[in-house]
Amino acid sequence: MSVKSKVIDVINNKSFITLKEFMQISLHDEEFGYYKKNKPIGNNGDFVTSPEISQLYGEMIGIWLSQILITNNISFCNLVELGPGQGTLMKDILRVVKKLIKENLEINLHFIENNIHFIKDIKKEFPQSKIHSNISTIPKEFSVYIANEFFDALPISQVKISNDKIKNLVIKQDLNGNFYRDFEEAKDQKNSHLKKLNLNSGEIYEYSEDSDQIISFIAKNIKSNGGFILFADYGYTELTYKSTLSSIKSNKITNFLDNVGEQDLTAHVNFNNILNIMNCHDVKNLKILKQSKFLKEMGIELRASKLIENNLEKEKEILLGLNRLINHEEMGSLFKIIYSEYK
Repeated sequence: MSVKSKVIDVINNKSFITLKEFMQISLHDEEFGYYKKNKPIGNNGDFVTSPEISQLYGEMIGIWLSQILITNNISFCNLVELGPGQGTLMKDILRVVKKLIKENLEINLHFIENNIHFIKDIKKEFPQSKIHSNISTIPKEFSVYIANEFFDALPISQVKISNDKIKNLVIKQDLNGNFYRDFEEAKDQKNSHLKKLNLNSGEIYEYSEDSDQIISFIAKNIKSNGGFILFADYGYTELTYKSTLSSIKSNKITNFLDNVGEQDLTAHVNFNNILNIMNCHDVKNLKILKQSKFLKEMGIELRASKLIENNLEKEKEILLGLNRLINHEEMGSLFKIIYSEYK
């Protein structure tokens, strides 16, 4: 049974499938989901993330982590990465931490990963680490949580208000077997969270219950046991009330209804929502910056210069990677980082 056939079964059963269900099956189905069986990251995959673009990215996060640990006099912590992929980011982070903190530091590595290929990579690269299928089995202890392009791939819902009714985006199938979008009245019309939005005609509100649950879990653990976060993703701090859903295959934009189960589906991350959930659980001292500003504050330009001095033959490659990370026409502005500041 394929992902597409599973989607069709749901549609046949109730005449439509919600966007959340569609994304859940397409991306995360236990048997055939895109993130379960494909190896999407890298030049030969469907997309490239910041750690694969340049080692500078992971090194800057390594500097941030080192400063957090040193400033707070931390000698032990769980280091938890959500969606580590091939482990590139963690390798770069740990290389820096080990250079800056040479003794009296114990780190237990935990990864949340479901991709069968990436799990093999992680086990090979970090044999002492523990791999989890979801956040619920992460130890309730002092932890630092890192996520790069993780939350953008979790299922979302899209709603609009029509004739004073809340309506969900759904996917249906026409007589020719083609998928198309439509809106169906939501079952929960008393949802105060959605009602108070006061959406205007044509406006769309996106939210992810899965993201909210994971962020709440992390916030509760930090409140009870201490810890810090750094989440990086493409997203926004002000609601635009329009769809941010997109799909990509072989590094090219596609129609999200095509290639079911064979392409990446993502949506922009609401960073203020992350901040609000953290604050509701009394997790403070958080800051949101554009990726460009964060990386510059960590010293990425100076590090790039030093790297070029020692690798003159790779100057063009290093500068190209730096530009992609911090140029506002590239990833510098669209990507945001929410992180714990030094206390």
